[in-house]
Order: sequence, then C-alpha cells, then structure tokens
Amino acid sequence: MASKSSDVRPKITLACVECKERNYITKKNRRNDPDRLELAKFCPRCRCHRAHRETR
Repeated sequence: MASKSSDVRPKITLACVECKERNYITKKNRRNDPDRLELAKFCPRCRCHRAHRETR
C-alpha cells in the first residue's frame, strides 16, 4: 500500500494571504500541479474574497 507522503493526490490546506487563517482543505494532483496552489476563495474572517495559498 502507498504511503501518505508519496500519495499522488494528497490533502492540502489553503490559508488566507491577508490574515493567515487556514479556511479550506482540498486535494491536489502532484503530477499536474507540482508547485504551490493559489486560489481566490472567500475568507470568513476578512469577509471578502482573497487569495488562499497552499500551506505545508
């Protein structure tokens, strides 16, 4: 069985760029997106749409 560290589609958390709160958990494909993910999502703490970046 494959280990979690070498998983092709690991779970990642997305944190707001402004307030650094970790709001979202998602999965990504490491083969298609090897670098860090950045998406525009709604931040409930800032109460507006902000960029959310992948955290480790």
